[in-house]
Amino acid sequence: MKRNLFSIIALLIIISMAAVACQPTPEPTKAPEPTQAVEPTKVPEPTQAPTQPPEAAIDCMGAAAGDEVSVLYQWSGTEEEKFNAVVKPLLDQCGIKIVAQSTRDAAVLDTKAKSTPPDVVFWPTTAPLTLYTAQLKELDSLGAKAENYADFWVEMGTVNEKWLGIPVKADIKTIIWYSPANFELFGYQVPTTWQELEALVEKMVADGNVPWSMGMESGAATGWTGSDFIQDILLVQQGPQYVMDIIAGKVPYNDAGVKQAYETYGKWARDPKYTVGGATGTVSTPFLEAIFKVFSDPYEAMMVKQSGFAGGEIAKQFPDLKYGVDYDFFAVPGAKGMQGGADFMMAFSDKPAAKALVAYLTGAAGAAEWAKVGFDLSPNKLALGHYTDPALIKKAEALAGAAGFTPDIGDTIPAPFGEAEWKAIVDYVNGADLDTVLAAAAKAQQDALGLAPPEAAIDCMGAAAGDEVSVLYQWSGTEEEKFNAVVKPLLDQCGIKIVAQSTRDAAVLDTKAKSTPPDVVFWPTTAPLTLYTAQLKELDSLGAKAENYADFWVEMGTVNEKWLGIPVKADIKTIIWYSPANFELFGYQVPTTWQELEALVEKMVADGNVPWSMGMESGAATGWTGSDFIQDILLVQQGPQYVMDIIAGKVPYNDAGVKQAYETYGKWARDPKYTVGGATGTVSTPFLEAIFKVFSDPYEAMMVKQSGFAGGEIAKQFPDLKYGVDYDFFAVPGAKGMQGGADFMMAFSDKPAAKALVAYLTGAAGAAEWAKVGFDLSPNKLALGHYADPALIKKAEALAGAAGFTPDIGDTIPAPFGEAEWKAIVDYVNGADLDTVLAAAAKAQQDALD
Repeated sequence: MKRNLFSIIALLIIISMAAVACQPTPEPTKAPEPTQAVEPTKVPEPTQAPTQPPEAAIDCMGAAAGDEVSVLYQWSGTEEEKFNAVVKPLLDQCGIKIVAQSTRDAAVLDTKAKSTPPDVVFWPTTAPLTLYTAQLKELDSLGAKAENYADFWVEMGTVNEKWLGIPVKADIKTIIWYSPANFELFGYQVPTTWQELEALVEKMVADGNVPWSMGMESGAATGWTGSDFIQDILLVQQGPQYVMDIIAGKVPYNDAGVKQAYETYGKWARDPKYTVGGATGTVSTPFLEAIFKVFSDPYEAMMVKQSGFAGGEIAKQFPDLKYGVDYDFFAVPGAKGMQGGADFMMAFSDKPAAKALVAYLTGAAGAAEWAKVGFDLSPNKLALGHYTDPALIKKAEALAGAAGFTPDIGDTIPAPFGEAEWKAIVDYVNGADLDTVLAAAAKAQQDALGLAPPEAAIDCMGAAAGDEVSVLYQWSGTEEEKFNAVVKPLLDQCGIKIVAQSTRDAAVLDTKAKSTPPDVVFWPTTAPLTLYTAQLKELDSLGAKAENYADFWVEMGTVNEKWLGIPVKADIKTIIWYSPANFELFGYQVPTTWQELEALVEKMVADGNVPWSMGMESGAATGWTGSDFIQDILLVQQGPQYVMDIIAGKVPYNDAGVKQAYETYGKWARDPKYTVGGATGTVSTPFLEAIFKVFSDPYEAMMVKQSGFAGGEIAKQFPDLKYGVDYDFFAVPGAKGMQGGADFMMAFSDKPAAKALVAYLTGAAGAAEWAKVGFDLSPNKLALGHYADPALIKKAEALAGAAGFTPDIGDTIPAPFGEAEWKAIVDYVNGADLDTVLAAAAKAQQDALD
């Protein structure tokens, strides 16, 4: 039977082959085109691709219908609704139930974690990872799929090589909003590199357009938009690990990389060519208004760097504008990573329902549903392709292309550091010295994170152990002890020895300068600079670091374009002492402008309080406290150069500006409504008693304008009073500079030991040690952040913010002029004609300086 079947099959094959052979042979040059498919040969495709991607399988991980999973999150309202929509397919498929609690209070989470922790927690920081490491379950043991995430997401959720957390929701901030219509109007192209962005900005300026709207006013949080912008610049210039190291404190906030980012930001944020309103606009424009200026009609700027939420705000403010046509965004070009926020999922339980939730959200089904619902972005790679909102599609592509992700610095660092960072940004935009503001923020970073400040290196400049350096100064007693403490690290490191001589007699210095000058001299005036110009060494040739000082300090030590002196020690006088307790009692606020001070004085009078205690009796020197007060008024009304010109004789002492300052002072100093005892009290009250009247019980006045030494005198007189609570000070508001005293360092020698001393005191190590010892203030910027005494910290910040520094007029001008000035003040307070007393003082000024 098999044989017959085989024969039949063979016969059929032969017949079919013969039939084929009988068909006409096709022309070789007429081969059918590949697209000319013959209909009969088209085979139906049973697996034809559906128009929608197939639904991903949901694994219930052994959970049974009715099983519950408790969750804790911060979401509420619309966010909570969206989360419920995301997990609905899981609940429908498996029949499990979610028992949710919403709270923004970390204390609630902490309480639950220590008693009855939720099965799964979603939290907007990774803090729970370190707080509850031992309690949290490893996600891979719960069915979580690490392969669906970029490595950096998994690393962010890993502690001690255990994968404990993964983000389920993210938003990005590293984007720039713009008007495609306006870009098209001017022929601008969206930049793809940082260099292209910089070129575009310059092109906009050349076209007469303002590139940026950078307003950052936000009440107590003013500065946060600047922080975001600077962080994006850091992501361009340094990368995400650098940002994470700032957050962790491994990179100090005054690092060179941070400074570079601030300078890049500052070029745009402070100049009205680059941003709406220049520095004033950046600081004072509310952040929402800043967004709208790009899309208003007429527009005010071309771009605004802002987070993803801006799109919704634009849509609300301008409902007729269309996304993609009238407003859109692009990722910050050149950024090596993204900044933003993320909500991390962590599990305290490994029960089946918890596993089902974790597996679902980290798998294909949960990712797809998260994208469809549009609950911001899912870091899960499998969400890509499922978003329906055009803006989310674009954001998702930007996030997917990121090489790293960093949380928003301002939202992540401890509050004291965050507040200091925002203050640094605002102050810098307002014109403050960059090194100074960064040093203050770096100190806050150290304090907030509990970090020890890094030890600065000491350069011995070639000096050998046993080398000596001779010095001459006026310090003695406690001051000399403090100086020795300051230089001890240098002596220990290099083995050099200081041979010191103390004298207050300028004749001693002159004798030595003309015979055997000291290697280094410290002197409380700049007189040696002009007396011994030819003998003094240029400080930059000795390793001195001018960049560590405000320009005005270097200028004060420069003669004939040679930098010969720099101050190492300073004290300030442009301050007002008061009782915080009394201010609080009456609801008084510390003034920040001169106008606010004047208004405060009038308020005090209206309340029946005497604003000032102004006693100036001091024997032969009676009048000096009045001189200090008038000089501070001159710094408010005229500025530091005006004061220096009085000292030099370029401005006569009866100039209209001097008269104005006297009149301002006289209104307060002669009237018992404004000062204790009126004119008689001002002239006859000893200056120390005048200080005490503000802090006595009962108090006699609200304020006293006095130098830094007043704090020590108050502490001695009233040992039960506490600084910062019962007595404190504030800088004279509105003063364009500071007055005070300073000790200048000058060098007659360039031998290695002298170089080592100069380099040390003008460098980081010497500045830090000076501050730690608390030898008054160091004008070296790098001292900021190292003071331990609260009053010195505050004084240092006041000095750092000064636009200039002037010596005390009374201590600087020749004695006949100084005595005439004091007499003019006393006579004027006692009722003498102002023009007459100023004319007499001006004559003494002319005679003394001729």
